[in-house]
Amino acid sequence: MKKIVFSLILMFVVFISSAQGIADEVTFDDFPDNDNVQTVMGSIKIKRISGFGGPTMSFTSLNGEFAHLMGGGGGIILNNLFIGGYGEGVTNTLTIGGTASLTDFDFGHGGFWVGYEIGHKMIIHPVISSRIGWGSITGYDEINSKDVSDNFFVLVPTISAEINFTRFFKLNIGAEYRRTFNVNNLNGLNDNNFSGLGVHLNFLFGWF
Repeated sequence: MKKIVFSLILMFVVFISSAQGIADEVTFDDFPDNDNVQTVMGSIKIKRISGFGGPTMSFTSLNGEFAHLMGGGGGIILNNLFIGGYGEGVTNTLTIGGTASLTDFDFGHGGFWVGYEIGHKMIIHPVISSRIGWGSITGYDEINSKDVSDNFFVLVPTISAEINFTRFFKLNIGAEYRRTFNVNNLNGLNDNNFSGLGVHLNFLFGWF
């Protein structure tokens, strides 16, 4: 026990001595002027502010059936980061089979759209983004002869190639994975039936 106490006292003395040595070497000149408060936003240099918008398309599958989704989106570009919104819905006629045969089927979602452009000045450059939103599914259940509907949350991460055609138009082509959450009110159909890979094509107009 005495050895432990002695060791602790020795460590404390060494710590105090080291701290005193550091304090003697550090002066107020080593710190920024106290009158200038440093902030996170103040350290970000905005070199580019712009905006964009345009129609979007996705080619994917819903419960194994080919689906074409059409919509639009847009946002504000700050440096290489963009933040905005989107919305899209199914355009082709689908009959969703399974334990619930749904006709008059409709599927759509919308929400926030965030992403990052890498080397935006190059003619062709990569873009990573994600759409985060909520949506709804409606249809007519022929087996039980009733209208059904459900709401869900959705996450769609994407990776794409962007082509600068002019200073005000660019084309965005890429792959995406759509994952839905909380589909549980469609007589046996669930999130796995409405999640899947897809390809998107976006026509973006703005000042780039």
